[in-house]
Amino acid sequence: MANQSEVVKKNESNVVPFDESILLEDAGSSQDGMTKDDILMPRLGILQQMSDQINKRHGDYVDGAEAGHIFDNVAKTAHDGEKGITVVPISYRRAHIEWKPDRGGLVNDHGSDSSCLENCTRGEKGEYMTSDGNQIVITGEFVVYVLDDNGGYFPALLSMSGSQFKKAKQWNAMITRLMVPIKGKSENPAMFWTAYQLTTVPESNDLGSWFGWAIKMKYDAASGGIIKNHKSGSDIYLAARAMKKGMADGEIKVSPESQDDDVM
Repeated sequence: MANQSEVVKKNESNVVPFDESILLEDAGSSQDGMTKDDILMPRLGILQQMSDQINKRHGDYVDGAEAGHIFDNVAKTAHDGEKGITVVPISYRRAHIEWKPDRGGLVNDHGSDSSCLENCTRGEKGEYMTSDGNQIVITGEFVVYVLDDNGGYFPALLSMSGSQFKKAKQWNAMITRLMVPIKGKSENPAMFWTAYQLTTVPESNDLGSWFGWAIKMKYDAASGGIIKNHKSGSDIYLAARAMKKGMADGEIKVSPESQDDDVM
């Protein structure tokens, strides 16, 4: 009968020595068994004074989070609003989202069909109210890639409604007015031709104060866009192009699955 030390030596002889090539063999295996429907797309929003993420006594508190920070609801991380984040827009849609009172839950996504507003009454703040007491919120939704400093990028959803819907329209104006030279012609490129810096700024009116979005183009018409200015520019452009096609073909679906909004 073999003693314990002999068994250990025999087992050790069957162990494959670690080599970094194993990492390459296993690359991508973390997604085995998953479909696009099994992966939650992060939502980006702005933390406000009453946000749970800045309340140290709340279960959703995020260490270091402050009002005005940009919050990723999947990674549970807060980015400095003054420094901001760099994003590449992939697609835009104007949606009419119906919520239960006080954003108590999603009722329906009416898409771009504005006929849902015809039988609504207007609330004290001008909001569209249904006969059931629900609220329909006109929302500008951007699917974007968020870029990091190391050449990486990931998709996220950014919604702008209420006071921020005007910012969505301003962003769209920047996108549609951009003209760049393409093979000797001046053309309006795909929205993912360039990147934008999103920061947050304090805003207020007679009803109160909050933090809102500020949007600035990162690479102008003469710069060559992300392809010429970002280390992963070509990859980002092609990935955004493929994602936009996937959404158009129905292979990738984006829907408001939570009550998270542009202002949290």
